[in-house]
Amino acid sequence: MTYCEIIMTRPIPVTIVSGFLGSGKTTLLNRILNSDTGMRMAVMVNDFGAVNIDSELIVSQTDSMISLANGCICCTVESDLIEQLQRLISSPDSRPEYLIIEASGVSNPTRIVSTLRYPQFAGRLAIDSTITVVDAEQFAGLEGEMAQLAMEQLDVADIVLLNKIDIATQQQIADFKQRWSWPGIRLHETRHCEIPLSLVIGTGNFDPLLHDQRLHQTSGHAHHCDEHCQHGEHQHSHHDHGELFDTWYWQCDQPLSLSALRRALATLPLSVYRAKGFCQLAELGDRSAILHLVGSRHDIQPGEPWGEQPPMTRLVVIGTHGGFDRTELEQTFNACIADHAAA
Repeated sequence: MTYCEIIMTRPIPVTIVSGFLGSGKTTLLNRILNSDTGMRMAVMVNDFGAVNIDSELIVSQTDSMISLANGCICCTVESDLIEQLQRLISSPDSRPEYLIIEASGVSNPTRIVSTLRYPQFAGRLAIDSTITVVDAEQFAGLEGEMAQLAMEQLDVADIVLLNKIDIATQQQIADFKQRWSWPGIRLHETRHCEIPLSLVIGTGNFDPLLHDQRLHQTSGHAHHCDEHCQHGEHQHSHHDHGELFDTWYWQCDQPLSLSALRRALATLPLSVYRAKGFCQLAELGDRSAILHLVGSRHDIQPGEPWGEQPPMTRLVVIGTHGGFDRTELEQTFNACIADHAAA
């Protein structure tokens, strides 16, 4: 048997990275991909919306980057996921040694786990770990169906990164650990998802029996089920995340004023959970800026030079269904254009 034939017979380890909007999933993914793993890695990135900004925010180079956009990976793009998985594992030229799937912030990763356990992937894919990243400062403030979704993401995890502990209170950290530190969970406290690679890659932590047992729990450390819960391998607690969330995309080829942009972000409605993307700022000249907004917090940092790419602002906003007016958002961001702001 040749080396290529041996490689083709080995199951590919898969890590699933999930977490609610703005928890730090892409930060973790960048840390992994910028580390020296010594492996040929492939990445699948899902973003809720027609434009997959997350795939562009991954700054490292990988052997294979696959974008799954225009829907939730556990709902409307599952067939695309299956197709891409089959393509990855069948081609000697593109077959990776390790696969990471980053789910969107509105995905329940239970469905992804179920997909990876379909018969056609038996002996070809092996779940190495399921990681859920948590915003330690924002988690307790989620309410209703948003809290339900965030807890479902925790239910499937065997590794939990309690992230952003530098901006959370000690009480918030203690309350989370008291509720979610059940046996079998490896919980790590992190700042900016800083964690040794050996704790998140190649861990072999995923236990399918424990996973199935946890999904059918109705009490104990996991969240208490109510009339909204429908745990089960082939069930989903929401028919379509489009019923819960709306996305809005804004593009502008004129430079923005940084001060006007910060003021605009501070006035966004509370129903906006997340905004992210690239900005062309008058103050930065030939460099891009990377914008992240989570709840009421926002961060704008210098990015890479535009190079041959035309300077352009491209932002995605995610919020509750019907929670924001698209016309008002467009007016708000149009007012950030440097020429308008100075007028």
